[in-house]
Amino acid sequence: MSSRQITIFQIEAGGDESEMNPVKRVDPLYQQIYKRLEEEILEGKIMPGERLIDTKIASDLGVSRSPVREAFRKLERDGLLVNDEGNISVFIPSLQDAKELYQVRIGLETVAAYWAAKHITDDELKRLSQILIWTEQAVEQKNTQNIIALNTKFHEIIITYSRNNQLKKMMDNTRSLIRICRNTIIKQYNRSDSFLEEHYGVFRAMSIHEPELAARKMEQHIQNDLKHFEESYIYQNKMESANKSRRLLT
Repeated sequence: MSSRQITIFQIEAGGDESEMNPVKRVDPLYQQIYKRLEEEILEGKIMPGERLIDTKIASDLGVSRSPVREAFRKLERDGLLVNDEGNISVFIPSLQDAKELYQVRIGLETVAAYWAAKHITDDELKRLSQILIWTEQAVEQKNTQNIIALNTKFHEIIITYSRNNQLKKMMDNTRSLIRICRNTIIKQYNRSDSFLEEHYGVFRAMSIHEPELAARKMEQHIQNDLKHFEESYIYQNKMESANKSRRLLT
């Protein structure tokens, strides 16, 4: 039995089969497979352009093809998989895809910042402030993994504080596609600590409950993020072209 199979059956069974356990509510099997495949795609363990075969995945997981196919359909709706006449492969994003996703993000997150500034409570401001403090510490320690996680958390919290569930659903999908764009197009995407002051600008606007200012600050922040993304893409392409030329000359 593969490690993947053990993982899913342990979740399904709720633990050790040798003793009677309370019934635990678990996600449907297709949802568990969906979440696993999604994470493997976003982490780059399953690469863009890689073909996925339902029979192989079903065999690896020790399940029937039906939940795997349902997971595939859900990933297709998210835009992470592409179905080309029955051939299923991982989405290969272009720079234009990334730019369009950032434009969507600008629209959604400026609205989120606007409404969050209206609704945010003192306790929620304290939580947001703590995220910024932890981010400063991560920057000082040059802990890239924590910087990325805290940057994501900052944006997620603001969306939550907007109190708009429909907005949250739309952002969840957009964020996944932006993540695969970053992992694919820009292998070493890093804004250093330049984003942190922009986060503080959004926070300060929220702390004085100025919705329009918070929205403007968020828009500027994501515009800057997109600009840096494009510059990183151009630089990376130049470096790859230069390296290719050197290899041809040697």
